Amino acid sequence: AKKYSTKHEVFQLLYGISQNSDTGDYVFVQSYTINLANWISGNEKIDDFIQEMQLKINDYDDIVFEWIPYNQFNEIKETGKNDLITIYSAIWKDAIDSLINEAKKYSTKYGAFQVLYGISQNQNTGDYILVQSYTINMTNWISGNEKIDDFIQEMQLKINKCNDIVFEWIPYNQFNEIKETSKNGIITIYSAIWKDGPLHYQYSEYIRDSNKKVALKCLHNSQSIDSLINEAKKYSTEYDAFQVLYGISQNSDTGDYIFVQNYTINMENLICGNEKIDNFIQEMQLKIIKYNDIVFEWVPYNRFDEIKETGKNSQITIYSAIWKDGPLLHRQSSLGETNYTRDSNKKVALKCLHNLQSIDSLINEAKKYLTKDENFQILYGISQNPDTGDYIFIQNNYTWTSENENVDNFIKEMQLNNIVFEWIPYNQFNEIKETGKNGLMTIYSAIWKDGPLLQQYSECSNEYTEDSMYSEYTRDSNKKVALKYLYNSQSIDSLINEAKKYLRKDEKFQILYGISQNPDTGDYIFVQNNYILTSGNEKVDNFIQEMQLKINKYNDIVFEWIPYNQFNEIKETGKNGLITLYSAIWKDGPLHKKHQDDKNYTRDSNKKVALKCLHNFQSIDSLINEAKKYLIKDENFQILYGISQNPDTGDYILVQNNYIWISGIEKVDNFIKEMQLKKLNINKYDNIVFEWIPYDQFN
Repeated sequence: AKKYSTKHEVFQLLYGISQNSDTGDYVFVQSYTINLANWISGNEKIDDFIQEMQLKINDYDDIVFEWIPYNQFNEIKETGKNDLITIYSAIWKDAIDSLINEAKKYSTKYGAFQVLYGISQNQNTGDYILVQSYTINMTNWISGNEKIDDFIQEMQLKINKCNDIVFEWIPYNQFNEIKETSKNGIITIYSAIWKDGPLHYQYSEYIRDSNKKVALKCLHNSQSIDSLINEAKKYSTEYDAFQVLYGISQNSDTGDYIFVQNYTINMENLICGNEKIDNFIQEMQLKIIKYNDIVFEWVPYNRFDEIKETGKNSQITIYSAIWKDGPLLHRQSSLGETNYTRDSNKKVALKCLHNLQSIDSLINEAKKYLTKDENFQILYGISQNPDTGDYIFIQNNYTWTSENENVDNFIKEMQLNNIVFEWIPYNQFNEIKETGKNGLMTIYSAIWKDGPLLQQYSECSNEYTEDSMYSEYTRDSNKKVALKYLYNSQSIDSLINEAKKYLRKDEKFQILYGISQNPDTGDYIFVQNNYILTSGNEKVDNFIQEMQLKINKYNDIVFEWIPYNQFNEIKETGKNGLITLYSAIWKDGPLHKKHQDDKNYTRDSNKKVALKCLHNFQSIDSLINEAKKYLIKDENFQILYGISQNPDTGDYILVQNNYIWISGIEKVDNFIKEMQLKKLNINKYDNIVFEWIPYDQFN
């Protein structure tokens, strides 16, 4: 007793001595500074030493030396070691810092799921207490596993919005009508009725959606709690996500942990039995966060009717089919309720993949497809032919193949970039008529029976909102198109490089819908939107194409080859040693769009134009270099609509917008042209238009 201090502020106070009347044991009556239950080591020497250290405490800022049970430590991590010692970092739970850190996890928002009103302390035990909202009855709703309970709390503390999912531990006895629906080597799927049901926010409080049908994903042989938690972290907490994880349960008989998920779709027979594929499908579904994301799934082969082969090459065969159930679509009712429904009896394309080396290559191929509904090529899921074992991609669009692997791969590459580009069988064309040719190509007009694919939007709710629309492609049947026959293509690579020059933007003048092939000659064909005339000279035609491919805006000038017989009322207006100028009426007139929203070009018929006839041009290159000086912008002073040729003299003609006088002196005319082209390049509205003015213009 003499070891104890008599000072009031010391850590251990000895109030006095007593004696147990039953045992005769003497009793020291001390201050109850800390709860000493379970806080002695059990080793007499250590306990005596700890007491000795505590009895030395005289000042308020002296360290209290104590025995600390090992279960007080969390997050133990090795930081260093030598032959004698190993150093770890750790969190000491009962420390004040630990209390404060725990309290910091809670949201201060009124509508949060778990609200922390404050901190208290039990006067008898000294234990600190977190005072929380009584959102749910927690009786029997903890797992008993510290890591899982901590994870569940972590998930609940993230709830900040009224429509966030309340993640919880769900006792197994909460489930009725448990029925196995499918399985593979590591999981079994069950349907069940959850008696209490998940929590949801309604009228300023959380209530349960009782007798809720759910899917139970039983995880066999989970290697560790950490892997279970990492798997659970993949799920979104958004209320309208496709795959929602309500919580975790455990089969009391087998010990297997169970993910309790929403029963968005009937999962019966919708896993393939291959672990890698099922994991990939789940990965794709967990990415679904928007109304128009595609629900990627495993589709049993017996769900297809009317399977018909439409094309093939050495690696794939394409079939059309009717998908009885059809893909899942996100619908919104007039009351604002959202759910997934199936677009039954959907016509789809089945791409059968032959001789795939591995499941990994199948998955890598599937990853190239995006899950957005507005994309041209949509991959709804994977299936498998039970007779051949071939895996099958289920796609939205009916796709033909060329039977040339390089061409098909290029077409697929374009489609995966959301470009509507396709292989078009030659028998799709009617009314084929030659319109022009040169040494390398011939141009035909034709009617494309099916026509190109166009994107259209449809409503999926009674009210129009961004979220109420989904897109689909329909064909513009009996479309008039231009067929550009390419003779003697040196290689498939040169064909593909030529096709790459075209970009599938609607505002482009030249759109390349796809590639075809004449089965009689073997010539490849570009299927384009516009009816194109050719000069018969390869260099001129290539230059015209180059100029047309530069068209990006609705008001850009469409540069073209113009047959000489298109001109009426041709009158000479001036000349010098190199050129003669004429005025003329162009019967068809130039192509233009009046407004940015116009889909088609129209012609400004009977247009008055200036014809600049170029005499004795040394080469086609000099003609092209002359034409390149003109820009294709509509607002320029001097516009070059195109090139023509006088069939009698062979002279090439530049077809321009403005009626221009010339002096008759070559140097003067060249200087005037130079001044005018400066305005064209500077492109300012207030620039002076410098010109030759005949004397008879003055009064």
